[in-house]
Amino acid sequence: MSSHQKQPHPVKEPQDSISVSTTDSTTSSSSPKKDWIGKWIQKLSKLIQTEENKKMMHVFIIDPILNHVLERLFPYVLILCVLFVVLTIMITLTLLLVFTRLPAAFAAVSAS
Repeated sequence: MSSHQKQPHPVKEPQDSISVSTTDSTTSSSSPKKDWIGKWIQKLSKLIQTEENKKMMHVFIIDPILNHVLERLFPYVLILCVLFVVLTIMITLTLLLVFTRLPAAFAAVSAS
């Protein structure tokens, strides 16, 4: 690896406490910023993990987005279902016609 590229830090599991300690001496110039970002991410993850916040995110974010997407996709799903049914009926009728007329065609050829 070249000298100007930094190696990625391994991802640590969230700890019970909010404090973040960085012991990497190679990134001492950006350590306060990384500490602030790390603390913020840990606080945010702890905030998201509470049951009340999970329920609020589900009710106010996930459900409306899914409802909107499903409302927009429903006509296309309906068209696909109708086309599938029509195609299945057409294939069935075609096979029925082929197999009912095929023995009559062989009988006409063998009689000649």
